[in-house]
Amino acid sequence: MNTITFNDIPTYLLELNRKVDILLSKVDEPQEQNEDKLFTIEELIAYLPEKPARQTIYGWVNNRLVPFEKYSKRLYFRKSDIDTWLSNGRQIKR
Repeated sequence: MNTITFNDIPTYLLELNRKVDILLSKVDEPQEQNEDKLFTIEELIAYLPEKPARQTIYGWVNNRLVPFEKYSKRLYFRKSDIDTWLSNGRQIKR
């Protein structure tokens, strides 16, 4: 480790402050849009263009018409799977 003299402290602090600012700016950046988010049912309703009813989505899940994941007793819908499902005319590849 380099030894810092008393006279070097202002320069050292300025450099340290610059590095902290860079790190903080990275924290404040929005997350990548390619992030594969898991939607809840409410988020899926808001995401789909026709804003279907909750019961409609439960029917799709029951008939396996929409891609979903189940963790414990909760349903989730992976954004990338939903996007693919929408682009394929709402058909699930089996």
